[in-house]
Amino acid sequence: MFDYIKIAWRNIWRNKRRSFITMSSIFFAVFLAIIMRSFQLGSYDAMINTMIEKYSGYIQIEHPDFPEEASIDNTIEYSKELIKKIQSVENVKGIVPRLSLFSYAYSDVQSKGVLLTGIDPELENAMTGFNKQIAKIKISEGAIGKIKKEGINEELLKALEENKNKFYSNDDVLAFEMNLTNDDDVKKYLPIIKKYAEFNSQSLKKDDKGVLIGSRLANYLKLNVGDSIVLMGQGYHGSSAAEIFPVRGIIIIPNPKLDAMMIYASLRETQNYFSAYEETENPENPKYLLTSYAVNLFDKNYSEVEKTRDDIIAVLNRSDMLVRGWKEANKELNNQIKSDNESGKMMIALLYIVIAFGVFGTVLMMIAERKREMGVMIAVGMKKFKLGIVITLEMMFMSFMGLLFGIILSAPIVALGHLNPIRLKGDMAEMMATYGMEPIMPMAWFDTYYLNQVLVIAGILLVVMIFPVISIMKLKVIDALRA
Repeated sequence: MFDYIKIAWRNIWRNKRRSFITMSSIFFAVFLAIIMRSFQLGSYDAMINTMIEKYSGYIQIEHPDFPEEASIDNTIEYSKELIKKIQSVENVKGIVPRLSLFSYAYSDVQSKGVLLTGIDPELENAMTGFNKQIAKIKISEGAIGKIKKEGINEELLKALEENKNKFYSNDDVLAFEMNLTNDDDVKKYLPIIKKYAEFNSQSLKKDDKGVLIGSRLANYLKLNVGDSIVLMGQGYHGSSAAEIFPVRGIIIIPNPKLDAMMIYASLRETQNYFSAYEETENPENPKYLLTSYAVNLFDKNYSEVEKTRDDIIAVLNRSDMLVRGWKEANKELNNQIKSDNESGKMMIALLYIVIAFGVFGTVLMMIAERKREMGVMIAVGMKKFKLGIVITLEMMFMSFMGLLFGIILSAPIVALGHLNPIRLKGDMAEMMATYGMEPIMPMAWFDTYYLNQVLVIAGILLVVMIFPVISIMKLKVIDALRA
């Protein structure tokens, strides 16, 4: 067997050009399949992260009638004991109580329907990284005028004008959108922008009397930190709700639709605003109400989500509460992902077909080129099945090297694409914003999909390897010597 391996290895390097073409076709097959699938699965992770982990949670607990009628009258009890019970369930990472209802917001110049959400700021920050979204930079017209006097270049001035009135909470995003692509420009210009565009946007405290408003909503209502906003709506059991809140800060919500309508207030102030409580025997201790508990999990695989949902139902044992996994609670998003995933699989299947014909073509070329050589070898006494073993070993070596290079060279691109997602601009960014998604293209981290692509292409190569063996077994020596 060692002699066969030795001959096969030498044959590969006897015609380097032919071997390189075969290995390259296999390498590009693996490389493209992994990159395509990684982008596709990464976009789903981003959608789930934006819509589920950062807002609704993997499990939601609500009043049974709330999904059909999102009314203040379909609320559930706020109980710290109940929170402890849910927190005791295995796989529960965090739970946040929320009172989230529509209301009307008025500023001096504009009015708009908004979603007022009462939260516990500490719990919310622990679960969603809430405070990291607080805006600290605003590219206002006044800031642009002051920055312009510092002698900035035309390209930066154009970027500032294009992003006028936009808020930022992250230096990296700010540098990217200002087209500061190298370290020297970042060190030179970023401090200048922050010097004139920084403003004092604060987060909420537990019993804060103020509110945080989404950055797009702030621009629409023409509100800034320190201004006041008037909210009016319907309270519990038909009561009227009206209050003036000071604006503590601006928050950047990744989902553009929510960013254009969201107002956060402390949970207790929101409950007082909507009169969302019921009197008890102790007038000083009323029963406060919520619209939902949002639960985040350690293991986000949906089979584990369903198991945790069932465990929570068993622990609560309440018929007046509905416990739903995110696929039940967000059917629109789930259907969107399923539909896109199926079309993505079809694209990958087309790629596999192209790959199969590409590799088959190189094998055909190899057999045609070596037909006379094979005829000579059989004529001088080499058995056909032994020649078939040598050719199969050659194919296996080239397949292995093609697969190995595809795995090795795609790995750093996948890691880089996952840690530093491509941030889209222009029409593509606007289109993604329309669908409520953050305009980024991340790649999925290493998972079973990575191995699956390699296994599928290895399977295609095994099928293709059958052809040269059949060709050798059918080879007519006289015809081969005349080739």
